[in-house]
Amino acid sequence: MLDEGMWQELCHRHGPRFAERAHLTGLIRRPDALAELILDAVRAATTRLGDHDDDLPAMRAFRGACLDYAASERLMSGAFPGSDLHAWLAERGGGDGICLAVNALESWSVELAEVLYTRFVVPLETAGVPLTRGVDWYCFAASAGTTPFGVHTDPEPSFIFNLGPAAKTAWTWPEPALPALAHGRPRTLDAQPLLPAADSVRLAPGDFLLVPAGMYHLFRNDGPSLLLGLTVYPEDPERTATDALTYETRRRTPGTVADAIGAFRDALKDDGVERAVTRGAMLRRSCGHGSPPRFPTRTPDQGPPYTVTRLPIVVAGRSVFALGRELSVELGGLAELLKPGALVGADELRDAAATPERAAVVRALIRVGVLRSVGTHHDTVLGHHC
Repeated sequence: MLDEGMWQELCHRHGPRFAERAHLTGLIRRPDALAELILDAVRAATTRLGDHDDDLPAMRAFRGACLDYAASERLMSGAFPGSDLHAWLAERGGGDGICLAVNALESWSVELAEVLYTRFVVPLETAGVPLTRGVDWYCFAASAGTTPFGVHTDPEPSFIFNLGPAAKTAWTWPEPALPALAHGRPRTLDAQPLLPAADSVRLAPGDFLLVPAGMYHLFRNDGPSLLLGLTVYPEDPERTATDALTYETRRRTPGTVADAIGAFRDALKDDGVERAVTRGAMLRRSCGHGSPPRFPTRTPDQGPPYTVTRLPIVVAGRSVFALGRELSVELGGLAELLKPGALVGADELRDAAATPERAAVVRALIRVGVLRSVGTHHDTVLGHHC
């Protein structure tokens, strides 16, 4: 699916700042296979499980340069059937010209989340790229037109993978080559006068483009295409500390303003903020540094055998951090079974769940998705179906 050597070289050569534009041809060897995983995620994100399912995706539909709220609403609960994405956009979105943007894409599909972490994020970790603020996996799907935001910059590097089936054209401007926009605007929809000063590149299906932070850029769809994007958020020590302090203040259950001030002061007296920073990092890593997964609660348990998640499992004392959840359990001998991608059968689980305490741990691992059912019958040794 991915030319792993090419991706690792890019991570080591350009990381951790990714300050130079880079175009890699054929980085994704099987763009159709990766696109299919994305379509599975879109299918899950747009399918409501009952009348009271309010777990909605971060999804926006643009028509030209305008956010189409009505089309966004229709698509969010439109149950994409999983065949032709662009035909569905036209039908459900209300005509041609829709550009669909979906953020936190990996949170809807365990297969996609595991592929993106093991193939793409691990090389970033290995290259020493700071991931303390996490990453965002997103996609854009459109049949024609340019980027809805026009010529613009982003405060962090953009990692762009064109999955086709059509090519895309990209324009980038070295900062000195782009005249300052009038009235201090950070973007413009009037790209035509700026194109002669741009560096253009054609992105065939499977090609990759790295756009450094602060570099002006614009994309055009040369036909129906699906873009996979990765944002690696830069380190922000002040925000990390502030988020941890906010968590600690709320955890101490303040009621009134006076209570909140007292909780704030208490959080600063001990090591609560430091512990909250560490806890947040463990939770984030257990998601593959991305968004907390939604799939464990949306997928029924069909019993053994189970496959072990390929996302990181972080053990710290009596806590296990997995798939964005903290479990107060001790794995004990169960840790030997939790090899990424391993298949765990009924006999192994029966031995591991020999006591009520061990069975409770196994049920917790199933509930959060550490153990994912790939079987067709229920496991009676766990006491009840999770």
